[in-house]
Amino acid sequence: MADVAAIITGHAEGVMAGLSFRSLLDAVEVARAGGLEVDVLVVLDNPTEATRAVFAEAESRGATVAEVSYADQGKVRNSAVELSTADNVAFLDGDDLWSENWLAEAHRLCVTEPAAIAHPELNWFFGGQQNLYFLPDQTDPAFDPALLRIANPWDALCMAPRRAYLEHPFTARAVSEGYAYEDWHWNLETFAAGFVHRVVPGTIHFKRRREGSQYVQARASSVLTRPSDLLDYAWWAERDRVR
Repeated sequence: MADVAAIITGHAEGVMAGLSFRSLLDAVEVARAGGLEVDVLVVLDNPTEATRAVFAEAESRGATVAEVSYADQGKVRNSAVELSTADNVAFLDGDDLWSENWLAEAHRLCVTEPAAIAHPELNWFFGGQQNLYFLPDQTDPAFDPALLRIANPWDALCMAPRRAYLEHPFTARAVSEGYAYEDWHWNLETFAAGFVHRVVPGTIHFKRRREGSQYVQARASSVLTRPSDLLDYAWWAERDRVR
């Protein structure tokens, strides 16, 4: 059984997906040089021909390629987890990039803390938005967990134990019904279940922001994350009472 499944998802990213895949392969190379066994999985969801062409030689690079038809990033990730068998799973979107040390350093954290969900220290946004975001570590005394009720401090491009995804699969997007932000909901559910969201020092994710992305569409539609116990004041009151 592999130590890590490095999974890239693609849809309509075109040539940008080639850069993302190269980024993934660089991180895999570093991780393997450090002694890790890494499975590489490409999952294409209703891909454009340009995106499919980018991954035409992925199998020759040692990747397993699967094609699905969900038009839903959460369902794609759930499907990818089912296809994988590694102890830990790391996701990359087809237009984002990893620092080459990401897999090795994130695994180093996860293997020493079995309940950890690893996040990069920094998100570097490019494209339609240019800024930096330093992600919070749940164990930092300055971190207030109540932040989770009003904002999503993390995203889905993390490394987590495979069991975290099996026990807490991503919910379906339903923007027309008023629901999205499946990564926020997943963070709420894993936090409540006792997983610990940690930051991996010295690692970066480069995240593309573009007009028309699912995130931008969700914000424009003023949708909400699905209901969660952590959004209920009673959950926090009981937590404080027990403590």
